[in-house]
Amino acid sequence: MLTGNLERAFQLAEKHRLDVSTILELNKIIVREVNMPGKVEEKVLLQMLSVLENNTHILKEVT
Repeated sequence: MLTGNLERAFQLAEKHRLDVSTILELNKIIVREVNMPGKVEEKVLLQMLSVLENNTHILKEVT
């Protein structure tokens, strides 16, 4: 399963232009805090990435 998580982290890192280690760390935090099935964890991770992406766009517009 680690290979699947790592592959998914690479995909998400490429899509959201983030570092793979950032995705993996976020995933570890979510798994520890959410403590629910994989689909819920995936949804939380995607929502967090969306928030980060939106914040990046807002900061770019402001500067």
